Amino acid sequence: MRKLVTAFLLVLISIQAFGTAQIPDILIYEGDTLSLFDCPLNYFPDKGLIHPKRLFGGSGCFFTACYRNYVATWTIEDNKLYLLSIRNACFPTDMKYVNVSYNHGADTLGTEYADLKTLFPDRIVNGRVPADWVNSKIISPKGKMLYYVHDGFMSIFEKEVEFTIENGTLIKTQEFDNSKTRISKYTQDQELLKEFIKNNIDYSNLSKQDKPVKVMVAILNSNEDGKIDKVKVMRGFNEVFDKEAERVVKSIPQWDVFYRHGEVTRGAVWMIPVIFEWDTKN
Repeated sequence: MRKLVTAFLLVLISIQAFGTAQIPDILIYEGDTLSLFDCPLNYFPDKGLIHPKRLFGGSGCFFTACYRNYVATWTIEDNKLYLLSIRNACFPTDMKYVNVSYNHGADTLGTEYADLKTLFPDRIVNGRVPADWVNSKIISPKGKMLYYVHDGFMSIFEKEVEFTIENGTLIKTQEFDNSKTRISKYTQDQELLKEFIKNNIDYSNLSKQDKPVKVMVAILNSNEDGKIDKVKVMRGFNEVFDKEAERVVKSIPQWDVFYRHGEVTRGAVWMIPVIFEWDTKN
């Protein structure tokens, strides 16, 4: 009797603050122009400042790749963080690190650049603003993108440079290595994963059923070697079928391994409905 099994995959990714990958701010540091996976303007005490009307005198635009409607440029000089400019992200641009634009009529968008003198009349010095309100660890990605995440600043790069800022002063920098991140061929190719499950299921202890049996198994975690070490049956059938579904899923070799800040981190939760069925023609 020929036995068949099919599996369908659904990636469940938790909704974060944005839900769309965001255009980064820009940081100029030691002669390099870097992407900044943070928005230091968000820490400014006057929260009403971060609004298109205040910044540019316009209504802004609905721009999913840049919900904040601006791209700020910062620099670190003599260990001090300064704000150099705030650009209206709704205007077309050929800026290197801003490769998406959403154009509307200038009458609704306001100015292309914010007037720093008007926004920070008591802070601006020589055309730039000392960012003494910033007390945070801000991240700049470095190297090749290893894994794209369609959410905020969550994509994984080979390295991260962390700048520790206290009252606008650079206290230290630290580089983290994420290069051990590995993406499994089974998460990239669903047909390959279905074939693996089909070839590795063991029916010897399973009683034949008149209808297909579906067991929903969640992959919750894998270790630094890519070994799946934590699964959970989300919707089962009976103890025997559930254990077999768990066994097969845990036997998948080389699952995704993600590194952030130089350490193994949990990735997205995968739900794998495993459907067992028998060929009734034999």
